Amino acid sequence: KSMNEMLPGIQEIEKRLEEVVARNEKVSRDLSEAEDRLSKFIKAMHEEERSLKKRKDRLKSAKESRAEHLQVVQSKEVEMNKTLNKAQVITAKAQKTVKKSRQRSREVGTGGDDDNEDNSQVDQDDTEEDIDPESIEPMEVPKDPEYYEGKIRRLQKEIEREKDKRQLTETDPEVALEKYIRAKKALDSKLETIDTIEEHVEHLVEDLNNRKKMWRHFRSHISEMTNNNFDEILNRKGSSGKIEFDHKSKALGLVVQKDNKDGTSQTADVKALSGGERSYTTLALLLALGESLETPFRVMDEFDVFLDPVARRIALQTMIGVAKDFEHRQFIFITPQDLSNIKTDPKLKIFHMKPPIRSNIVGGPTQQTLDC
Repeated sequence: KSMNEMLPGIQEIEKRLEEVVARNEKVSRDLSEAEDRLSKFIKAMHEEERSLKKRKDRLKSAKESRAEHLQVVQSKEVEMNKTLNKAQVITAKAQKTVKKSRQRSREVGTGGDDDNEDNSQVDQDDTEEDIDPESIEPMEVPKDPEYYEGKIRRLQKEIEREKDKRQLTETDPEVALEKYIRAKKALDSKLETIDTIEEHVEHLVEDLNNRKKMWRHFRSHISEMTNNNFDEILNRKGSSGKIEFDHKSKALGLVVQKDNKDGTSQTADVKALSGGERSYTTLALLLALGESLETPFRVMDEFDVFLDPVARRIALQTMIGVAKDFEHRQFIFITPQDLSNIKTDPKLKIFHMKPPIRSNIVGGPTQQTLDC
C-alpha cells in the first residue's frame, strides 16, 4: 500500500527528469549552433580587422611618403632660391664689372700699366647687400623653355608612377583623414561588439560546463543504480555481480560471482558460465538497464531459454515484479514454456496461442489466433 501511495510521486519525478533531459539536449543543440555562428562571425571579424589594418598601413605609408615628399620639395625650393640668388648676384656683378671696364676704357684709353691693372681688378667692395635683386636683368639660357617644361612633365609622370606603385592615390590629406576616422569608428564599434559576444560566450561556456557537470553526475547515478539493481536480481538466485561502465571507451563489462558466498567462483568472462547462468545474467542485465529507460513498451521473447526450473521460476517472478512496479509501462513476455503456475490479476494477463494446425497440404492454412 505504501508503494502504491509513493507511485504518483515517483512518476511525477520521472516526468520532471525526462523534461530536464529533453531541455538539456535542446540547450546543447542550441549552444552548438550558437558556437558555429559565433565562430563564423569571429572569422569574418578577423578578416575585417586584417583588411582594416592593411588600409591603416596604406594610409600611414601615404602620410609618411607625403611628409617625405614635402620635406624634399621644401629643401629643393630652399636650395633653388639660394642658387637663384647666387646666380642673380654673380650676373649683376659681372654686368657691373663690364660696364665699369668699358667706361674706364673710354676715359683713359689703352696705354698705362696702372690702368690695365685697374681694368683687370674686380671691385671687391661690391657685396651682395649692395645689389638690388629687382635691378638684376634675367639671364640668357642656352635652351628653350619647352625643354624645361618637358622635363617638368617627365618628373610629374615619375611622381605619379611612384604614387601608383605605393598605392598613394589619395592626394587630399583632409579626405584621407576623414576616411581614417570613419574606418577607426567602424573598427571600435566592431571591437565593442566582439567584446559583448565574448562576454556572452563566456557565460554560455560556463553554463555548458555546469550542465556537463550535472550530466556526468546524473550518468554516474544511473550507473550506480543499474549496478545495484543488477546485483539485487542476481542475489535472488544466490549469485552476485557488478557492471563495469567504461564511459571513456564506451564499453560495458560484467563480473559475475556464481555463489555470493564463494569468492573463488567470481569470473569476468561470461562465456565461462553455463547456458542457464548466462541466460539469467543476461536477463538480470536487461532488467537492470530497463529501469533507467523511458520506453512505454518492452518486449522480451524466449527469455527463459536454457534456464532450469528454479532459475526460470525466479526469473518470471522477478520480471513480473518489475513490470508491476512500472505501471506507466507495458511489458510483453513471450515464451513457449508452461505458465500454468502463474496466477493472473488485473495487472497481469496471459494470452495462450492455439497450437498450429499441421496440414499435409503444402502451403495449406496455418493461421494462429489468440485465446484469452
